Amino acid sequence: MKKITILFFMAYAFMATKAQVGINTSNPQGTLDVVGGTLVESYIIDTTNSPATGNYFLLTRSKDTTPVGKVKMLDISLRDVAPVNTYNVILKNVKQDEVVSLNTGLDANKYVVAITGAVFSDAVSAANTSTTPKSYGAYSTEITKVVSGANTYHGINLSFKGAGTVSSKNGTWTLTLNVYERSLIKDWGTFTGSVSASASPGYSGVSTNTPAGLQ
Repeated sequence: MKKITILFFMAYAFMATKAQVGINTSNPQGTLDVVGGTLVESYIIDTTNSPATGNYFLLTRSKDTTPVGKVKMLDISLRDVAPVNTYNVILKNVKQDEVVSLNTGLDANKYVVAITGAVFSDAVSAANTSTTPKSYGAYSTEITKVVSGANTYHGINLSFKGAGTVSSKNGTWTLTLNVYERSLIKDWGTFTGSVSASASPGYSGVSTNTPAGLQ
């Protein structure tokens, strides 16, 4: 027993001196370097760099725990809101075609919103007979800001060129919205680009300084 105790303290002193501990590696790259899977409360944390296949839960490090940095498992099936959300919105009886400053009720400080689909139907649109095939105008979709009370929300502006030129019939917009939690968004800032009328095809260009990793 005495020999075991001595060996234990020798091992403890060795680890304290090295300040780096490796499991399944003789060359640890950090204070604790685990090569392989780690079993934590029946969940395996896979440290291998392998292709993502199958279903995954999201592990997050929390800033509001004591101590800071507690790892939490995010199971979106247990939440009302996921990091990435998508849903459809149907706007009926829209006067001809225009929607101006529609308040989505989505807090601009909490979420980033994108319109990933927009279809206008029902109202008759004027056709441009000089083109082949005939042109029925273009969609215009925009995410803007709407202030209500002391809060700022995402708003939506919609238009369909020519929709009301031959009929006063009201129409229907069908939208697909993608909503992201702002805390999970990496903001790359603003990047510039250029457009040239002499390029082929005409008025084509390129964005400069594309963020590394998105190229």
